[in-house]
Amino acid sequence: MNWVLIASNMTSVSLSLVCWWLAHLYGRCKPPGRSIAGCYALVGFTVLLTMLVRNLGVDLRPVVPWLIVITKTVLTVTFLLVIVRRYKLGDR
Repeated sequence: MNWVLIASNMTSVSLSLVCWWLAHLYGRCKPPGRSIAGCYALVGFTVLLTMLVRNLGVDLRPVVPWLIVITKTVLTVTFLLVIVRRYKLGDR
């Protein structure tokens, strides 16, 4: 293992923990809180899945770029839902 892979693994785990915490926070909020929570959960899951595929050496390495695209797409949707929620609450 090189230092970049170790740093990538550590940031993947920390990002997944942050997504888990945010999913729990938004899960109890007014709409679209549960949608935001679901998106955070998906982001955390795809980040962990990408990390596992990279580290296990399974023949799924061609899948990694698509997992990264899916993660970015879900993260974009999550941010848009947060913007909608803040707009509805009058927090501009």
